[in-house]
Amino acid sequence: MKKFSLEIFDVQNTTTHGGSNRYFIKKKSNNIYKVQSGFKKEIIKKLKLGLDKVSTFRKFNLKVKDSRKRLLNIFLKLKNKNLKIIGYGATAKSCTVLNYCNIGKKFIDYFYDTTSYKIGRYLPGSKILVKKYKKLNKKNVDIVFLGAWNFKEEIFKKEKNFIKKGGKFITHIPVPRII
Repeated sequence: MKKFSLEIFDVQNTTTHGGSNRYFIKKKSNNIYKVQSGFKKEIIKKLKLGLDKVSTFRKFNLKVKDSRKRLLNIFLKLKNKNLKIIGYGATAKSCTVLNYCNIGKKFIDYFYDTTSYKIGRYLPGSKILVKKYKKLNKKNVDIVFLGAWNFKEEIFKKEKNFIKKGGKFITHIPVPRII
């Protein structure tokens, strides 16, 4: 931003994707927008979290690697029991997780999604087929990887019959587990 004479003048916390920040940026010469007190508070909060220290990111790196190991172990145990696993919500963030963890077609048979342009196509990297969403049925599916984990509550309401009949979900947020 310095290179182009820009500065942040405000920030908003959003609930998108489990928690994100929206930054407002302006030319330094623009005096219409003033640096907001909320932005200064957000910077202080980030500094208290240690986001200005390499050690914080090294610790985070170890947690991510541990999470990958735990998630992969869950899939291995389930596949060793010959359970049918599908995915729910073919999101970009789920592609990132699947590719990082090397979880592909050998673990997940297909993904359900409601987005018309994704149906009949394959997830990038893992090459898992995306099918048109249908209500989950315990007769056809044993367990579901929650690709759209930020919509967990809505999905659980929608799939309450599947859950009542013993249907389970795999999630990795906040830690890899079966719920």
